[in-house]
Amino acid sequence: MLDDRQMSILVRKLITSNWLDVSQIRIRVIRGVINLQGHIEKVGSNPDEKEGTETGMRKLDDELRSIKGFRGIAYFFDNWIRYPSGGWRCTSKKRDDKH
Repeated sequence: MLDDRQMSILVRKLITSNWLDVSQIRIRVIRGVINLQGHIEKVGSNPDEKEGTETGMRKLDDELRSIKGFRGIAYFFDNWIRYPSGGWRCTSKKRDDKH
């Protein structure tokens, strides 16, 4: 089982491996509970996917939940909402304007 510091390092690695700008996300792990806060922004993606995709968010969520020692997760993103059912919705005005 990983301690909070080790989990925090692994969370950071998972975020960057999903091509998300880790400088836009505050990462805290307290007693195995992951707290992510900030703004989701993909690095080097096409303009239509600059803020990520629902599929990408589900993949990240699955990866985070598979961390050894995981006890829970809380998301506080200003441009994405995760529903209790596991679905994701982008709340960005930029993205809504494109549709």
